[in-house]
Amino acid sequence: MLTATYSPDDNKLRLYASTRLDPETYARVKAAGFKWAPKQELFVAPMWTPGREDFLKSLCGEIEDEDKSLIERAEERAERFEDYSEKRAAESSHAHAAVREIADAIPFGQPILVGHHSEKRARKDAERIQNGMRKAVNLWETSKYWTERAAGAIGHAKYKELPEVRARRIKTIESDKRKREKSSKDAAMFIRVWNNLMDDAKWKPQDGKIPDTKERGLFIANRDYISLSFPLSKYPRQAPASQYEGPMSLWSAIDGDVITAEQARDIAIPIHERQIAYNARWIAHYDNRLAYEKAMLAESGGIETDKTKPEVGGAIRCWASPGHGRGWAYIQKVNKVTVTIHEKASYSDKIFRAKMPFDKVTAIMSAAEVAAARAENRLIETDNGVGFYLEDRSPAAEPADAGAVPAKSAKPVNDQPDHIEAMKASLKAGVQVVAAPQLFPTPAGIIAQMIERAGIVPGDRVLEPSAGTGDLAAGILDCPGNAQGGEIALDLVEVNIRLTDALRARFRDRVEVIGIITMDFLEMTKAACYDRIIMNPPFGNAADIAHIRQAIQHLKPGGRIVALCANGPRQNEQLKPLASSWEVLPAGSFREQGTDISVAMLVIDKPE
Repeated sequence: MLTATYSPDDNKLRLYASTRLDPETYARVKAAGFKWAPKQELFVAPMWTPGREDFLKSLCGEIEDEDKSLIERAEERAERFEDYSEKRAAESSHAHAAVREIADAIPFGQPILVGHHSEKRARKDAERIQNGMRKAVNLWETSKYWTERAAGAIGHAKYKELPEVRARRIKTIESDKRKREKSSKDAAMFIRVWNNLMDDAKWKPQDGKIPDTKERGLFIANRDYISLSFPLSKYPRQAPASQYEGPMSLWSAIDGDVITAEQARDIAIPIHERQIAYNARWIAHYDNRLAYEKAMLAESGGIETDKTKPEVGGAIRCWASPGHGRGWAYIQKVNKVTVTIHEKASYSDKIFRAKMPFDKVTAIMSAAEVAAARAENRLIETDNGVGFYLEDRSPAAEPADAGAVPAKSAKPVNDQPDHIEAMKASLKAGVQVVAAPQLFPTPAGIIAQMIERAGIVPGDRVLEPSAGTGDLAAGILDCPGNAQGGEIALDLVEVNIRLTDALRARFRDRVEVIGIITMDFLEMTKAACYDRIIMNPPFGNAADIAHIRQAIQHLKPGGRIVALCANGPRQNEQLKPLASSWEVLPAGSFREQGTDISVAMLVIDKPE
């Protein structure tokens, strides 16, 4: 079952097939210029032509009127685009959730620690996170694209139905019709001339004699350009006549004695008769389209100049009026299809005359309305006097009113989710890399034990001199002694600037109670100013001993240090005598952090 329709809204032919076309019919449909629209389940041609109309009639018998308007088709298209947008948005959210699942175990801004046991896994996780973020951002951008396409589909359909757009379309159709009419007129003229080929009375003497038939044929063919091939089987000729069988003009064929002037006439007249018949079909089609477009234009009320007739002394708004169409331009002259105004070009100080077609006019004021506005002192004249702005004194006037003095436009609202913006920034920054071979973050269970032993109370000033990635600092900030928030002050010291940048990003919401210092703790000026010091110093080359001794210098009398150190002979010899408590942690306490070293937790209380 095949049915065909034509829509004057978009000048397109459509073919509906209830079953799959056989290969031969499908090839004919494609050759005729039809394309398959899978979402609409039909074949569509980009525009009407006589050949396509004849083809559809041969398949379907008749062509019916399309029952869907341009707006209805646009709405269906917009619904499809919105479905695409929702799917891409859902996929973006899914990709973002996958990224969050990987990243939740990694502190925000945590760099890759080169030389650390976690480097290999961190690089793999970073790659997965980056790929996931890139996918989420791309899917969001795709979702936004389809949303804009949906709005554009409706907007384009409505734009095509605007009166001024329809008026310009009518002008284009009328222009095309005139071209076809001229082509038919020229063809009819050549038919008459070729018919007079043998009539001596129609030819004036040249040099005292009437031109012979060949000269007449050359004279006509020089103006009537027709080219075709002349095979020897159909047009036999003897040398010295040209034996060439390829394409050539009638003039060349007559001049080379390939054909006679009478043969040229018998070739040209049928060609022009077919041309006239072909043009007649186009002209009839244009007449039907014009009738439809003019009826729709009349139904919409017509263009602005149909509603208010332009007159000298009045004013119009158009693209050339002041403020790129926001102001008004005085009318200098009016004819049947254009309005003349004065215009100041951007590249010159001179004033020019500009002719505006009626369909380019977006608003119009009569001479009486201009005079009334001037009497009310509502006209704000332009400096060059070619036009004016209209001051709107009504309380409800909107700043964007095209006729009022132009106001600054507001910035467009950014509807992009915050997490998409954050992922874009992260992708732009790339993966951060830090060399930190001696960094072994403190396990969560040990952090809890250290904070419990520290006994932090509100008002304490606390130091964490080997901050690293900030796990221990986070536990300090969330300890029961700081449960009411903002009652302890915490200073963090870290020698690696990349890590301190990551710490600032991690604790950016706690800046009022936290200080971050980038320096080597061993080089800090000695000052006994901290009530509690909680630390997990580096262990390599007995650095833990030096760090803990340095921490004692920064502890107030009556203060307490809770620290981790290697449970080695030097530590037992130098640090254990200073400790009020020495606890060897279970074996493998730091295995997940990449080391099986034996670790002790010590508490040092400084006398009052």
